[in-house]
Amino acid sequence: MGVTALSLTGKLRDILTGTTEQIRQSRTICAKLHDSHVKYASEKIDGTDTIIGREGHLNLVGNGEFELVFGTSSAFRVKVDELQIWEFMSLDGAVMTGNDLNTGKLRTVTSYYDKHLT
Repeated sequence: MGVTALSLTGKLRDILTGTTEQIRQSRTICAKLHDSHVKYASEKIDGTDTIIGREGHLNLVGNGEFELVFGTSSAFRVKVDELQIWEFMSLDGAVMTGNDLNTGKLRTVTSYYDKHLT
């Protein structure tokens, strides 16, 4: 099977399962960031960057969810397949946008890693 046949098979599978490039990207980045330490996270509130927590973790949890926790407190929890996530070019942080399952609101949270991730 050639490269073209593989990519056509993959595209057909994506169409039939409803998987998009954005969903694949979210799954890949969330898997990479699972169990990663976060120095701090911020959220822009009324035009001002506000620190929402320090010394936390990013984790994949049951039911296809991704969660940012500080201690035992969940600061941001979203469905992976509904999450828009991208990493900084420096690989020392990520911006996550999605409907927070804790609050029911659409939020954009920026997390800053403890170290550069590859």
